[in-house]
Amino acid sequence: MNTKIVLIVGPSGVGKDTLIKGARKQLKEEINFVRRYITRKPDKSEKNYFLDNYAFEILKHNSFFASTWNAHGNYYGIAKNSIKSGLNIISISRSKIKDFEKIYDEVYTINITVPKDELRNRLLFRKRESLEEIEKRLNRSYEKIEARNLIDFDNSNEIEVSCEKFIELLKKIQSE
Repeated sequence: MNTKIVLIVGPSGVGKDTLIKGARKQLKEEINFVRRYITRKPDKSEKNYFLDNYAFEILKHNSFFASTWNAHGNYYGIAKNSIKSGLNIISISRSKIKDFEKIYDEVYTINITVPKDELRNRLLFRKRESLEEIEKRLNRSYEKIEARNLIDFDNSNEIEVSCEKFIELLKKIQSE
């Protein structure tokens, strides 16, 4: 079986990890859900590996990662050995799409979106940032996403409905 990569991108708070968690419950035997290495404690909705900054830098220096990035004062990385044959789901920064498109032929990018008011509510509920940081995040402008196979996914439905639609989308990509 060939290797397919599905990159999950979107602003913090749009529900990327919630969708991935919902899909993992149903598809964990069929799909490789790639864990990120991060230098912050994972939220309860995430399944990632936590490292301190020093350990992260050692791994990065030793070419352990296929891709790394910094976001909001934290470092993130995807280990090369975590990519398997078949379908791989990876939550990444939109700035790292090209890293995977250079290495793999079949890369799909799913951009998760919600309306701005909904995103504000989710960020407030999460309580990870101050009001000022949330407003700054909401007013940030993003460049158009450049990706070979870009799919926009509106995650403003009820969690169960969005998860079911997300799972259907992953199954469609898997069967292509």
